[in-house]
Amino acid sequence: MLNQVHDGEAAFFLCPSAVTSGMPVLIGDCPAVAIDAYSSNTGGTTFAFQGVYALTVIGQSTQSPVSGLAVKPGDQLFASGTFDSGTNVTYNLTIDKTRGNIPFGTYFPPNALTAQSITSGATVTTAPVKLNQNGMGPHGL
Repeated sequence: MLNQVHDGEAAFFLCPSAVTSGMPVLIGDCPAVAIDAYSSNTGGTTFAFQGVYALTVIGQSTQSPVSGLAVKPGDQLFASGTFDSGTNVTYNLTIDKTRGNIPFGTYFPPNALTAQSITSGATVTTAPVKLNQNGMGPHGL
């Protein structure tokens, strides 16, 4: 396509050495999931910017006061974590319903009719999360 830099599905970025395969991160404000682990040869790895991934989600909000909140199909999820200023990557994310954090994705079970909510205060390590495009998404990178 004329003027296309890349298709926006995946791209290489520098990242902290703590990044592992399958780890959710924020590159700037863009949600992504590491396809591979950090490589010392390149100083980074390749990240996916589209799709649905099994990630750890907590049924909570840390806004004052901290409280448990159920996560239902279609609910917006937000992320916070450890920011690395050298690479502009935030990793070791907590993904939950704290609206003051960066929009990350949507709780996106494959069948909303039979999908279970994440109960208030519960942690689910395989919650299906559809990555946000944030209006910027990978196409703006």
